[in-house]
Amino acid sequence: MIEIKAKLNSVKVSQKKVRLVAGAVRGLSVSQALFRLPVIFKKSAPMIEKLLRSAVANAQDRYEVAVEDLMIKSIIVNKGMDLKRFKPAAFGRAHPFRKHSAHITVVLTAKDGAKVVSKVKEKKVEAETVKLADMEKTAKTDTKEKKEKLVKKATKTEDKKDNKK
Repeated sequence: MIEIKAKLNSVKVSQKKVRLVAGAVRGLSVSQALFRLPVIFKKSAPMIEKLLRSAVANAQDRYEVAVEDLMIKSIIVNKGMDLKRFKPAAFGRAHPFRKHSAHITVVLTAKDGAKVVSKVKEKKVEAETVKLADMEKTAKTDTKEKKEKLVKKATKTEDKKDNKK
């Protein structure tokens, strides 16, 4: 059984308001949820729809699976960090209030009997063993060659100066 996750952190909507929309699509197939979400008139509905499409893209990238075979296993909505703000009040006072945010996690799974083929991405790494002594030898020869080139350049410039005089 495969599980595909997608996360959206620090959404500028209260977690209680996001949970209303998450509860409406939890447990549905992905195609049904994508059909319902545009009709739900809440601020968090387009955010959850975009996150759900991201999870589907993750599933299709890692596995060869059709959208119709995917199901929403869970939608988890957690409390995010609050922004503390102040509102001016009478007699020079300030009343504090908080701007809430939420973290949303969508977990998809394949339906029973669905064909799921893993796309294995193999990374070919060839390990070359290099002896430390060989590296030191090449480094020493490189520095000797560089010194010789610098000396040749210096002598050439000195010869040019002498010819001009």
